[in-house]
Amino acid sequence: MQVNNFTEVGTFLNQAGIELKRAERYRVFISLIVIDLSFTNEIFGSKAPEMKEELIKLTQSNVRVSDLLSKVGESKLVLLFPETSRQGAEVTSKRLAEIIRKRISEILQHKVENIIHLEMSSFPDTGGAKTIATFLEELAEKSQN
Repeated sequence: MQVNNFTEVGTFLNQAGIELKRAERYRVFISLIVIDLSFTNEIFGSKAPEMKEELIKLTQSNVRVSDLLSKVGESKLVLLFPETSRQGAEVTSKRLAEIIRKRISEILQHKVENIIHLEMSSFPDTGGAKTIATFLEELAEKSQN
């Protein structure tokens, strides 16, 4: 049985900050992925909110219990992967994108290609344009608007 790893954005930001400080102190990996679900607005119209919720639950059921998830705004799903390198997060992001694409293809009854927009950051091997701290600052700002 999976423990509920979905948290409110304020709780998520607090826990993410704690995990980032732990990673910095002990030099362990931590990765963050942001999935943009806004594409559902165009594809599903008025049914987009229900689809987003379904995709969030699908994502939640396909990550570890120790990973944290939160919805920011109407269309962003943010996932924090403690003790996960960038390479591990890249594998996970590809797997999650494929799971989401497959589910959307099933609903639409035709193959859907490359509609999932993901952003990623990792510590200490930051290979992305933004650091995890920058992502967390931006998410905090968006959650207040």
